[in-house]
Amino acid sequence: MKIIVQPLGLPGLSEIIGKKAEFEFSGGTILDLVAFIVKKHGLKARQILLDNEGEVDSIIQFIINEEGFLHRDDFTSRHLKDGDILKFLLLAGGG
Repeated sequence: MKIIVQPLGLPGLSEIIGKKAEFEFSGGTILDLVAFIVKKHGLKARQILLDNEGEVDSIIQFIINEEGFLHRDDFTSRHLKDGDILKFLLLAGGG
C-alpha cells in the first residue's frame, strides 16, 4: 500500500525524504512506518525520529488525514490504510 509522509517543521527529515514522500509500505501501525523509515534511511533518520531509548521522540507528533493530533497511545494501535497521509510535526512550546 502507499502512504504519503509530510515532515513539517523537521528540516532534517525533509532533507532525507523530501517535503512529501510516498512510501510503499506493507502495512501496520505508525510505529511500524517509523521503523520502516529508519531502516530505509539509516542513522540520520534515527537521530531525528527516535530518542536515546529507541522510542519516537516526545517532540514529534503525528496527524493522519487531517484528523487532528494522535495521542501517543495511538502510535501502536492505529493501523495505516492505503492512501493515508501522515504528517510528522515538531511540537513547539513557548509562552
